[in-house]
Amino acid sequence: MTIYWERCSICGKYHIVKQCTLIPELLVCPQCCIICPRRRVCPKPVWDIEIKPVIKRRATVTRKREAEKVLMDLLSRLEKT
Repeated sequence: MTIYWERCSICGKYHIVKQCTLIPELLVCPQCCIICPRRRVCPKPVWDIEIKPVIKRRATVTRKREAEKVLMDLLSRLEKT
């Protein structure tokens, strides 16, 4: 995927543009692709917007274990002194 800062064929502003799927001669910016009236017919919009769910990491459990180990190590050092 190549992204260029070029002039949009529809609005004329300089944006990051990609080649339109329906009309290959056009370079479109994200705003023009989203408001395009032919978007519902387009098999694969160039600027496809999708919301991805956030993946929860299991690192919090390991971080808690590491924190407990460090705390226990510090407490054992305090008891020795």
